[in-house]
Amino acid sequence: MITKNSLEDISIQLEDIWRELWQVFGFYESWKSEPAKCKDIQQRLLYFNQSHSENLEYICDVIQALSKGFYLIKSGLEWEEPAVGHNTNNKPNDTHRARGIQWQLVMVWGGFETITKTLIKTHKKHLEPEIIQEFINKCNLSEYGSLTPPDSNLLDLERWLNKPACKNQSAIANFLGIENGDQKIIEHWMVQSHPISSWVEAVRLAKALRNATSHGALSATKVKEWGLQKPIINLSNNLGEIVISSMQKLIPTT
Repeated sequence: MITKNSLEDISIQLEDIWRELWQVFGFYESWKSEPAKCKDIQQRLLYFNQSHSENLEYICDVIQALSKGFYLIKSGLEWEEPAVGHNTNNKPNDTHRARGIQWQLVMVWGGFETITKTLIKTHKKHLEPEIIQEFINKCNLSEYGSLTPPDSNLLDLERWLNKPACKNQSAIANFLGIENGDQKIIEHWMVQSHPISSWVEAVRLAKALRNATSHGALSATKVKEWGLQKPIINLSNNLGEIVISSMQKLIPTT
């Protein structure tokens, strides 16, 4: 189970590694006046893609994109007791908290996606499974562990699992309006009740839940009824861990 404290720990680690990385880049934007610094940064980026350039404008764009991704993830992970919505008492209820957890994942995913695309150097609109796999391989993460599927005995979830499939889609996938890879990972985890057992699967699931949230199909009420709060918190944490590992690859070892 991921707790508030562990999310705070990831946020602190993220900030620490960013501070170290900024020392590598050079304070006061020293790369703008030192061609050797641009070359040094490029050499580090080559670990992720051999086509990274040492051109000053290009290096500035890369650093700007990494900064954007970092601050988006950091803001998401530092969001204490996330909640979205209000009522007459001006106190968040369980639905507001569930919605806050969803949008925390949306923020963290946005930062993760920006950093991944920048380091791997892809201009594709979406992170496809092969790109996710390539990035995870580069990060050399420890073994993932497991993310348990929601309890299929939850009354509302059980009803949805028992609904007939429609056009090769489970009732849940059809309701969420997801297709292709998003459909496969949601059905693998929720419908077939298989645990998530790798970093790649975790990223794909985070992406699917993010898409269902941002497109308005996955409501906070369904998040509660299907028991998705803790898994979504775990996934936000996972994305932060991956980004930390990726940044470590850009920092010289002592």
